[in-house]
Amino acid sequence: MTTQLEKLTSHLCLGRDGIVEPIPLNVKTGKSGLGHEALLKRKAEEKLESYRRKIHMKNQAEEKAAEQFRMRLKSKQDEMKLEGDLRRSQRACQQLDTQKNIQVPREAWYWLRLEETEEEEEEEKEQDEDEYTSEDLSVLEKLQILTSYLREEHLYCIWCGTAYEDKEDLSSNCPGPTSADHD
Repeated sequence: MTTQLEKLTSHLCLGRDGIVEPIPLNVKTGKSGLGHEALLKRKAEEKLESYRRKIHMKNQAEEKAAEQFRMRLKSKQDEMKLEGDLRRSQRACQQLDTQKNIQVPREAWYWLRLEETEEEEEEEKEQDEDEYTSEDLSVLEKLQILTSYLREEHLYCIWCGTAYEDKEDLSSNCPGPTSADHD
């Protein structure tokens, strides 16, 4: 008789070795069907993941905007520094040229403009259409040209603030022809 009982229980067991513990009974309290709770859980997880992606994208966009702002600000500061260096160079050029009794600058933009002479210069520019105008040059190009002129003609470096005795003195004591060389 035990053998028949063992055979009967072995047929009722699941799997090769059989499940010893009974399958738990889950009583549903709501009116939703089977798998509905799993569907709701999956939708909630998808919504949470979507929200996380959205937040991540927003943070990346904010970081990118902040970086672009910093780059624009630095660019503007660099441009203002170049314009300030150009004005200093123009003042120095005008002062050094007048010390050498030079009454007219080599190029009109080598000296700071006076309001009276601006109108005259505009008329001259219209007449000299073959030559390039100072508006064709960027602030950096003007600064490089004027710095070169000051170094060659007056042996002067605006960043050192020194007029040197000769070219050898200039080349040995001045770090270089740019602001970056003097940092």
